[in-house]
Amino acid sequence: MKVQCENCQTKLNLPDDRLKPGAEFAFNCPKCQHKNTVQVPTDNSAAPAGGAETGEAEDTGGLGEFYAEGTKLALICFDAGPLRDKLAKIITELGYHSVFPKSTRDAIERIRITLFHVILLDENYEGQNRENNSIFQLLQPMDMSTRRRIFLALFGKDYKTLDDMAAYAMSVNMVVNLSDEAEFTKALQKGLATYERFYKVFFETMRELGKLA
Repeated sequence: MKVQCENCQTKLNLPDDRLKPGAEFAFNCPKCQHKNTVQVPTDNSAAPAGGAETGEAEDTGGLGEFYAEGTKLALICFDAGPLRDKLAKIITELGYHSVFPKSTRDAIERIRITLFHVILLDENYEGQNRENNSIFQLLQPMDMSTRRRIFLALFGKDYKTLDDMAAYAMSVNMVVNLSDEAEFTKALQKGLATYERFYKVFFETMRELGKLA
């Protein structure tokens, strides 16, 4: 079913098998987090009420995936293989739902429309390096109102794992050396704990000041 956010007009495709014909459901826009209410039509045609519409949805490469409210999402930008599988296992055990982009282009489209709480990025994903990595180039200058909601871990061969100065210099939350595979779990646990501790206070303060919903 095609829907449109009533706040930012982002167009999405929601999977029909998750929707009950004739029922009303609510969803948070993955782009602006606005809560929308939609009446599901009974005849497979899109209904105009509450954000459903009949126009073409954006070609977002699978971005119409529908996640339960409160799901913590982790985008794992690694080439398919044992290393990606290991990171997925670790991040799942830490309470996140792993998402694997099909390509760099797919990852970029997903990041633009979906709020990922965690992004694990191999700087050499799809044969790139840090200087020309399109995902890194998208995230590094991102507006801080969005960027501070994303925990970004950059993996490469030349970093010292948990080097805070290197992470700060590259505007990421954490750097990890790919050769430290045995320490990935501990490193991610520590990095995420530090991030959550800091931003928990920040977001609570901003809400008290009325600057966050």
